[in-house]
Amino acid sequence: MSAPDHPDDPGGLRLALNWFHTWFGLVLGGLLFVIFWMGSLAVFDREIDRWTMPSTRLVAAGPVSADSIALAVRADLVGARGWRILLPDDRTPVAQVQITMADGQRIRRFVDPATARILPSDGSLGGTGFFYPYHFRINSGQTGLFICAFAAIAMMALCISGVIVHRRIFADFFTLRIVRKPQRTTLDLHNLSGVLTLPFLLMISFTGVAIFSFTYLPSAQAILYGRDPAAPAAGYFSREPAGRPGETHISLDLLRDRAAAYWHSERPSYVQLIHAGDANAYFELRPDSKRTIAKSTEAIWFDAASGALLATSPVTATRRAYDVVYGIHLIQFDHWTLRWLYFVSGLAGCVLIATGLLFWVQSRQKRHARQRAWSGRAAEAYTIAATTGAIIATLGFLIANRLLPCDLPGRESWEVWAFHAAWAIAALHAVVRGRVAWHEHCWVIAGGGVAAAILNAATTETGLIPAMTHGLWHTAGVDLSLLVGAALAVVAAARLRRRAAMARDG
Repeated sequence: MSAPDHPDDPGGLRLALNWFHTWFGLVLGGLLFVIFWMGSLAVFDREIDRWTMPSTRLVAAGPVSADSIALAVRADLVGARGWRILLPDDRTPVAQVQITMADGQRIRRFVDPATARILPSDGSLGGTGFFYPYHFRINSGQTGLFICAFAAIAMMALCISGVIVHRRIFADFFTLRIVRKPQRTTLDLHNLSGVLTLPFLLMISFTGVAIFSFTYLPSAQAILYGRDPAAPAAGYFSREPAGRPGETHISLDLLRDRAAAYWHSERPSYVQLIHAGDANAYFELRPDSKRTIAKSTEAIWFDAASGALLATSPVTATRRAYDVVYGIHLIQFDHWTLRWLYFVSGLAGCVLIATGLLFWVQSRQKRHARQRAWSGRAAEAYTIAATTGAIIATLGFLIANRLLPCDLPGRESWEVWAFHAAWAIAALHAVVRGRVAWHEHCWVIAGGGVAAAILNAATTETGLIPAMTHGLWHTAGVDLSLLVGAALAVVAAARLRRRAAMARDG
């Protein structure tokens, strides 16, 4: 049946968009909240790494030699199929070596750049290994990537439909009514956060889809890298191993100098050896992008035996545009004001999504109660589990990180299990307890935040105060965020409990 015509809504367009905005927002709201929550954490993924990996809590050192790092891990490189070195920078004070053995086993080593000493393993995925990929794969590999891409496209459509549906959205931007009717306050918060974050939401959703265009459209590589037959395939050079042994004696720092001269930039911090120990072994170096918005996808390749230049990435206007889109989404450049703006905007996006879900539940409470419909309770449990439940799961990961023994076999997997177990318990609690789970979850979040900060101080020598004293702001920042979040959760829990009591009495 077609929507009825209305003088202000010819053809029922606004009615159709309202249906889309309501139901797609409800169905995908939980997934979108998780994506934005994890994406917000990923803005400070390297700082979370330092918190979850206490052995890497170092003060940033000066220039580091790649040769000295390779020498420090030379025993681990014996029999390796390939390896890469990631040198330290302002946000990451340690050097990281990722090694792939002949049998496919992957080994990761952290090296103190000041002493060239291998640091003990903490057995954690941390922010870069868990929170960052979770926001675009939801721990589901390639399938998760496509699901998140669909959600990002839907988010753009929801933003546009929201502006059209809420005709007074920009006027309501200046109105925030904290009144006894929670439904009115929720809608005002939804409108306020929507208008404030609209440019950011559209940008981050579009760039999130665009940077994985190769996965959805493999033919896009030809457009990006051009059709020069002499150019490396898909923009990257590769050659098969020769099948006979070869020696590698070239200086890594010399190759870094040559790459820096080619790019007219700083010495690159990414060095990778491919086909190690083979006569056809070669090095790949990638430029740093700390000083620019664009995240460069270029590379340069040298023969491992002779140091001869093998190839460079083709550069096209399309590639330059892609690098800008890539950099805008990843925000790997050094700009702390923008980094905090991204973080706050991401959290505001979480508020937008959570209030949208909550408004749907509140607007139908009386009707569902009168009809005794199970759908209302299910929707509220889903909303609680997806929002406060995801936050509880994050705290579960951090608490497990501080409680699990460092030498526990499969410790990384245990952290991931703890994350999902905490989430499952929170979801079950929401189903059983219903509406009161809101303030109970807030108390759990408050207790979890404080517990994580206390456990960090109890299990390491760099709790909040020592970290601040020694200038370890990457660690102190996480502790402070946990405590601030706990304080906000206490306020929210008290208000929600008071409101529930008022509703019960009135």
